[in-house]
Amino acid sequence: MKIGILLTDHVMDELIAEHGDMDYFYKYIFNKVDPTIELKIFDVVEGNYPSSINICEGYLITGSRFSVYDKIDWIDRLKEFVMELNQLKKPLIGVCFGHQIIAEVLGGETKVAESGWTVGNQTYNLIKTMPWLNEDITSFTLLHSHKDQVKRLPDNATLIASTENVPIAMYTVEGHIFSHQGHPEFRSEYVHDVATIRKEVLGDEVYYAALKNLKSKVPDNEKIAKCWVEFFRQKG
Repeated sequence: MKIGILLTDHVMDELIAEHGDMDYFYKYIFNKVDPTIELKIFDVVEGNYPSSINICEGYLITGSRFSVYDKIDWIDRLKEFVMELNQLKKPLIGVCFGHQIIAEVLGGETKVAESGWTVGNQTYNLIKTMPWLNEDITSFTLLHSHKDQVKRLPDNATLIASTENVPIAMYTVEGHIFSHQGHPEFRSEYVHDVATIRKEVLGDEVYYAALKNLKSKVPDNEKIAKCWVEFFRQKG
């Protein structure tokens, strides 16, 4: 199975030596849960797209430091591709920025959250189960680092899970889209280092609360990455 990773950002220059670049995060977590899956990386910021949409059985849109409402050419092009994927009911996963841009394109809304930044582990409470979610999953934890949130579900979407700070944390659209705000591909150490660079932007209260959170909780990265694989295998 080939999965296309639609790369919408890179790791900050000062963190690449320690953590690797964004594509590495996805290669690592997919290899952990299913090494038979082949990833094709498409840097959509640079206008790199598959020559044919059927090169891959499904696609995943990554997180980004950009906002979906930014007036930038590559974001407009990506919105067109999301619309195309949706029309063809191609299996699609959205992560953070990906989660937000899918909502924005398909009739929902993404805005700056009134609560400001959310950084650290967030507990998801399952509202509705789906075929690709393991039966024993009722709640789980994922790492977050964002100030934007999906404020209105896209058309024909069903809410799957919420967190205390993020009411629309996970949703599906007619079963061919699986979308969530958190990052199964992130490690706690990376979120810590990004937060440290952004300390002035975050403010002391958010920053120190994040450090405490990152030390006290462990994300369920592999559990949700396995759900990614199950989703693609069922829908692809």
